[in-house]
Amino acid sequence: MFRKCFIILLLSHIFGDYYLQTDEMADKKEESIRWLYKHCLLYWAAYLLISIPVFSLKIFLAGLAMAILHAIVDACKFYYNKKKNKDKTNLITKRNIYIFDQGIHLACLIAAAYILTTGNVTLTVNAAINKFFDIAMLSKLSTVCYLTALLIIHKPANITIMRLIAVYKPVSGGQDGKKQRDYNAGSFIGTVERIIILIFLSIEQYSAIGLVLTAKSIARYDRISKDKDFAEYYLLGTLISTAFVTVITFLLIPLGS
Repeated sequence: MFRKCFIILLLSHIFGDYYLQTDEMADKKEESIRWLYKHCLLYWAAYLLISIPVFSLKIFLAGLAMAILHAIVDACKFYYNKKKNKDKTNLITKRNIYIFDQGIHLACLIAAAYILTTGNVTLTVNAAINKFFDIAMLSKLSTVCYLTALLIIHKPANITIMRLIAVYKPVSGGQDGKKQRDYNAGSFIGTVERIIILIFLSIEQYSAIGLVLTAKSIARYDRISKDKDFAEYYLLGTLISTAFVTVITFLLIPLGS
């Protein structure tokens, strides 16, 4: 039961904190408390949406508590940034704040899942949804686990990896438009790479992962061989990306599923 509760809470967090939060909202909520509360309302809406198949009064109250806790954590970060003057915050500090922020959110999710489990909360799936999964011959838990894993290794993974390695990014010239295209292409490649690795891991084809990493390296071989700083930055990003999807897969996806 703990696993089921945690997966629902984690999926709601990923959907609300990443997919319903645009880059514009992320910037504005650091400037205005009003935008922070808008984000928290969307976060609660994401929880309510995700919990529809197993909705109950206790689930509703748990979602309300999670939204309030999320607002408290984000408000603390907001006032900390205001006090420290966000514009003067260096990349290392921003990285540490991000890691601490998400770590606190994760701890809240684990605590909430534990409380729900010890409180004997039952997750009764809607009859219509049950019928759909029976007809489709799909496991409800496995489907939700795969959906959660796929959502995590896309936008959250891209943002997390970018925050972790931003301080090591080599300085390079070029137009802003070209930089943005490079970033978008790199993010998309990273997502596809992690999806393929997730598939190989879930079917226990570990050796095939090397082919994915080799193909990715070939595309950047010329710059890697000529630019040491970029080579180190590229290697660090690839290793973190691979470690990220590996951990997520082994935590969420049953082997051989």
